[in-house]
Amino acid sequence: MKSKVIIPDKFISKFKEIINPEEIDSFILYCKKKLTKSIRVNTLKYKGDITKNIYFEENKIILKQIKYVKQAYLIKSEVSSIGNTIEQLLGYFQIQEVSSMLPALILNPNENDIVLDLTAAPGNKTAFLAQIMNNKGLIIANDIDETRIKTLKYTLKKLGVTNTIIFSKDGIDFDINLKFNKILLDAPCSCEGIVRKKPRSLINWSEQLVKSKSDLQKKLILNAYDLLEKNGTLVYSTCTMSPEENEEVIDYLIKKRPNLKIENVNIENLNTNYGIIKYKLKEYNKNIKNAIRIYPHKTDLEGFFICKIKRI
Repeated sequence: MKSKVIIPDKFISKFKEIINPEEIDSFILYCKKKLTKSIRVNTLKYKGDITKNIYFEENKIILKQIKYVKQAYLIKSEVSSIGNTIEQLLGYFQIQEVSSMLPALILNPNENDIVLDLTAAPGNKTAFLAQIMNNKGLIIANDIDETRIKTLKYTLKKLGVTNTIIFSKDGIDFDINLKFNKILLDAPCSCEGIVRKKPRSLINWSEQLVKSKSDLQKKLILNAYDLLEKNGTLVYSTCTMSPEENEEVIDYLIKKRPNLKIENVNIENLNTNYGIIKYKLKEYNKNIKNAIRIYPHKTDLEGFFICKIKRI
């Protein structure tokens, strides 16, 4: 039975102050619209053309390659059991939302980098980082939740990732006496952006939840930044859209650690919005406009926020 999408009135009221007035109806409409499934081809295990794979051909599944993530495809036909296919279980491809592929793509580590994924579970982003690095260099994948660590281990093993060491520590004070070239902080958040995939994800949404996540994110990003080498790069991302969990967190970092640069994020062929620099009575650092907001009604994707930070 199809679940009804639940969007609280308080959520709608809040986003009327964030989204352009002429777009708010479209925004709410897309929040209620089912998300198109997508896959990421895992080139660590599969080198061919996935569209020619026997499973997709025999089941007449239509795949559309995504221009800005060449390893990714939208599934443009009805399919219900793709997660139980032999190809998926062998790690030839991974079911993953397109928005969640972008932080790894923007961090863009090379084969010589030492990378930290500070809040890594369930592991899709870690695995994509390893894929971009051709399983070379080193990734430290950390997560505080030992139950989610089991999923992380399974994901990396299934996808053939071999350049990664797993830790289970609190990201707020994570320290293994090592500095990193590249760090990904895909922070725990209120998950406003995933309502298209999980219709009941906003049922417990509240401003208090947003504030509590913002407080946690500020602690995490401060430690993440301190673990960077000079000239190192930190990508901060969330699958949520509240400014308190996004621009406010970056503004907090700038005030605490002013020796940084917010680099411009531009994804060709994707209709993103700039980072917000004014919200209610708050004014954020003007350079935060270089971050991107991914709105469902502009992209037909999950809601997301991504900011790229350089230590200088």
